[in-house]
Order: sequence, then C-alpha cells, then structure tokens
Amino acid sequence: MFWQLIAVAIVAASGQRIDNPQWNRRPTGDPPRNRELKLIHIIYRHGIRTPADTYPNDPYANSEFYPSGWGQLTNDGKRKLFEHGLFLRNRYGHFIGTHYSPDIYYVQTTGVDRTKMTAQCINAGFWAPNNDQYWGILNWQPIPVNSEPLDTDNLLLVRRPCPQYHLELEKVEHSPEIQRQLQEEGPLFTELSRITGKNIKNFEDVQDVYTTLMAEEAFGLPLPDWTRQYYPHRMLKSTELSFVLNVYNDRLSRFKGGVLLKKMIEDWKSVADGTLKPKQRKAFLYIGHDTTVVNILSALKLWHPQVPGFAINTFFEFSQDLNTKEYGVEVFFRNSTDPHAVPYQLTIPNCEKFCPLDRLIQLTSSVVPDDWEEECKSDDPNFTVPPPRPP
Repeated sequence: MFWQLIAVAIVAASGQRIDNPQWNRRPTGDPPRNRELKLIHIIYRHGIRTPADTYPNDPYANSEFYPSGWGQLTNDGKRKLFEHGLFLRNRYGHFIGTHYSPDIYYVQTTGVDRTKMTAQCINAGFWAPNNDQYWGILNWQPIPVNSEPLDTDNLLLVRRPCPQYHLELEKVEHSPEIQRQLQEEGPLFTELSRITGKNIKNFEDVQDVYTTLMAEEAFGLPLPDWTRQYYPHRMLKSTELSFVLNVYNDRLSRFKGGVLLKKMIEDWKSVADGTLKPKQRKAFLYIGHDTTVVNILSALKLWHPQVPGFAINTFFEFSQDLNTKEYGVEVFFRNSTDPHAVPYQLTIPNCEKFCPLDRLIQLTSSVVPDDWEEECKSDDPNFTVPPPRPP
C-alpha cells in the first residue's frame, strides 16, 4: 500500500486524474442483494495523535512534539486516515457514487483541530475528484466540515452542561459495586500517584495517564522504565472502567449516547417515510473522540469493556428488504487503526443482525431522550456542574 500511495502522489502531482476500478467493486459486508442500502452513518474517533495532556513526572512534559504539536494528528495518523478513506470508497463507492455533492454527503466533527483534520484526511481518500470535479492541480477536492463549539456540543462530545447527568453519575460512583472496584484498584492509584506525581484518585485519572502513554508510544517515543510494570496491563482495568462508568446504566446513556442515537433514528424514519431532506442524502460522517464511539455503542448495549483505540469506528447501514419491504439497521465495528481490518458485524441484543427499525426503536426507548434539555435540569437547585475535562 505504501508504494500505491507513492504512485497516487506522483500521478496527482502530474495533474492527471486517478481511476482505480477496485474502488467500485462490491465490498465484503455489504447488504445481501435482497436488501437495498438506503443510508449510512459512519462514526470515527480521530486518528493517531500526539499527547494532549501530560503528568508532572513525564519526561516529555516539555516536548514540542515537532512537527505536529500537542494533541495533533501525527503524519502516520494522517496516512492511515487517508487509507481509511480509500476503504470507505471501496466499501461504499457502489452506493454513494463518485460525484461528490453536499446533498449526498454530510460531515460533522467536534470543535477540535484533530477531529477536523481527521475528516479532511478521510475525505481525501473517500472523495477523489471525478471527471468534471477534477480542477487541474491536485487529485483532491475540498469537502465542507461542519462543527459545533465544544461548550454547546451535545451530539458528538456531549459537553453542553447537563446537571442531572452528573447527579446520576454521582449515584453510580457511590454505589456498592463501584465503591468495591475503586477499593480493589486503590493500591494502583497510590502507586501511580507516587510514580507520576499526579493525584490519581479514580478510574478516569488512570485513563488520563494511560492515554498519554499510548500517544507517546504511537509517536515512537521510548516510555519510562516504570511503565513496564504498569502499562498497559495493570492500568487496563481502570482505564476500561473509566469508559464504562460514564454510561453505566440506561439513565446515563440517555444523556450521553441517546442524542446521537435519536438523531440517527430520526434520519432512518425520514428515509422510510420519504421525508429525508435533502432527499439525495446517502451518508453522514461523524468524527469525534473515544467516548463518541463508546457512548453510541453503549446506548445500543453493544459496547464490551476495552480501550477505544485511535481511529476506532463504527458503521450503521440502513437498508430495505426487497421481499418484505421492511426497513432495518446493521451495525459494524472496528477498534483498529489498520485501514485494511475487516469490520466485525454486531448484533443488537434481542434482535437480529438486520434489526428491523420498529424493533430497534422499541428496544432503545429507555435510552432515547424525549427532551434532552428538559431532562438535564437538576433535581438539586444547589448542585454545581463540575468543569469538563479536556477532550
């Protein structure tokens, strides 16, 4: 693939269009021929990045992470994301076509540099200009990327203030089960506090150090000697629990993953009743963070404890059975930066791999908010929402 990319760059620089017949072949995992694909939602975490945070005893705390900078995509991350775009072209080219239109394809990210850049890298591989869209300089075309400010986003990162969510989370944190697990991990917290110089008091604090080490490792930096005894194995359970805890039950999922799920359900219903606008829309690309993918899959009871890697992604394929005329959804998942990894098909509990839309709506009613803003209002008028962590 490396030499293929070099060839692409050479041809692009020469001002020629690139036509790869393999990009339009029928992909593995596509709906069977008795189903017609109608709409896809593609959800990604941003690609491989440099550390976005550090800890007091980090030997790289004063690094500039040249040439990327703090919290930015690495060159390796950019290359892999471009190849992810080629994968999407191979998988969905037959459905989405080769002529880009904003009516067909919509992109939204969080208001963070690395998610916007991720979208651009994926789009470069997904939407090479074709025929009359080729503009004579690069084999690339600009694709609009929409985003919301972090403090108002409740679709992908869900950082808009929601007091009732934090009250519900406090209840879970004080439950006997979570207190037991905090006690079990207590020795790890103490040891890591001593080693890192950071006050490690809960699962999320462990995750902060874990993800810093993961980013430094991905950047090719040698990790400190102490990490051999802790990273990744001893830190794994707490890191996994940090993601599970935030969407531990239906009530928490309703606030975190429920908004995006509600948006997708509304899109699917609009396709089914012929009211989707614009009517030509075939795909949404959403780029967020690790929690973006964890939250949506948790809302569907599809998340199993693991560390969400860079570029973790999930695809929702909405299609119609041509025999029964029934509409339904299939879910595919990859926790890998490898653009050639085959997505694994998931089965929504109490449904089939092709889950009928009406059944899915019924199964998810407990995690889809009726009015998110109203439900977020606090039961306790004196409660203060804690400041959000950095994304």
